[in-house]
Amino acid sequence: MFEINEQEQVLQDTKNSKSGHYQTQSVKSRNKRWSYILDACVIVAMAVLLFWGVSTQFWNRYNDATRYQCYAIAFWQGEAGLHALGLDANPKSQCAFLANSSSAILVQKMQERHFPTFLIKLVASQPTAGPLRVLPPEYPALTLVAFSLPLLAPAQLYQVVFAISMAIIAAIIYLLLKRYRSTGAAIAFAVYLVLGSWATALGRYDLLPAVLILGAVLLGVQSKWKWAFALLAVATLLKLFPVILILPLLIAQQMQSKEKWFAWSRWSALGLFVGICFVVTVVSLTFDVANTLFPINYFLNRPIEIESLPATTLWLESKAGYAISWIFTYQSLNFLSPVSHIVSLLSTFFLGLGLLYVCWLQWRGKLDLPMACLVTLLLLLITGKVFSPQYLIWVAPLVAYVGQGNWKWLVSWVSISILTLIIYPFMYVNVIYIKTYYPVILVRDWLILAMFCVLLYDAAWKNAFVDSSGKT
Repeated sequence: MFEINEQEQVLQDTKNSKSGHYQTQSVKSRNKRWSYILDACVIVAMAVLLFWGVSTQFWNRYNDATRYQCYAIAFWQGEAGLHALGLDANPKSQCAFLANSSSAILVQKMQERHFPTFLIKLVASQPTAGPLRVLPPEYPALTLVAFSLPLLAPAQLYQVVFAISMAIIAAIIYLLLKRYRSTGAAIAFAVYLVLGSWATALGRYDLLPAVLILGAVLLGVQSKWKWAFALLAVATLLKLFPVILILPLLIAQQMQSKEKWFAWSRWSALGLFVGICFVVTVVSLTFDVANTLFPINYFLNRPIEIESLPATTLWLESKAGYAISWIFTYQSLNFLSPVSHIVSLLSTFFLGLGLLYVCWLQWRGKLDLPMACLVTLLLLLITGKVFSPQYLIWVAPLVAYVGQGNWKWLVSWVSISILTLIIYPFMYVNVIYIKTYYPVILVRDWLILAMFCVLLYDAAWKNAFVDSSGKT
């Protein structure tokens, strides 16, 4: 009798165990479904709000997306393609800027600097009118991949299709953060992107280098260095600025490596980066020497743009008697001042000094890879002579990755994002409007500077803010 009762108890315990297991599985399955529903709702809401924002710019025939369309058509079809679509380079066309020949400008400068004759003839002999000849003078050649895909749709839908492609990239970033970080980080990214880049995220191609940078950081965290440097190379070939992230990635790799300093395995990832950049650049040179080199010249010759931190310094100095002029060049509103060159030199000096300090902190183990990449990009933003609203897109994924759902990070970056939203598109009505409300730009830029300083102070002394592991 006792044995029978014992067997019954065992059977009952087994049934209870199975029942509890099935209940646990059911709860997990239900939670997963709700998680998928939440993600879908956030992604759709983010896409709808961002599309609403970029649609307010569709009426403008001279925005960034229409320039992308001109570059893509000019490359694949030449001038004939522009004429066929009514986009030829006449003064009233959206492609009028293509009438300026960077090749002629480069030849003139080479002659003035007494370059070898064979190099001058090489540049002058390259045709610039037919298909597969004209590259974008302000962007690297690889951007044509992003610019060309929307050409598969009718010409009048180019901006819509381009916006949809960028919305897909934004969704990919969200899912990467969700998969490799947390739901809080993914939702924070969506909030930052909508608030800070409402009118720019889907109308620019900056989400492409942003997702590649995030991918490089994620791969670096997993010690997949060759893939990390390969993604960083592609990001650099899209928009140049990611090259600065070689430093934090290389330091993180070298700190982990146990090989001898001169072993090839220690430097092979960096070699892959250089090799990819070299090959793509050589191919670009065969198409168009002038416009392959022109993006660098384009950036170096730009004056101080009004939204940059150096520009706020000029604005403050104007209150002390140093007059400033507002000029529209290089597709942006800029400042000219008697002390512009001094401020520009000081910005470059602080960029170099800041990079050395960030590298030193990382080498001492005070900054991990994601945080080091974030503060490096913040340093670039605050010392650069150009600051456009879409630049927040570059750092939004890393801010979300490092800060996740921590309230200090949310309050800080949401404040910066809202101020940027006020600046563009709502302040960009006319120059008078911008002059009247310029202090909004000043506050936004100095908030970014303050955040950068707090992060460095915390890394060096306190370690009490939030590190990229999410701990306080």
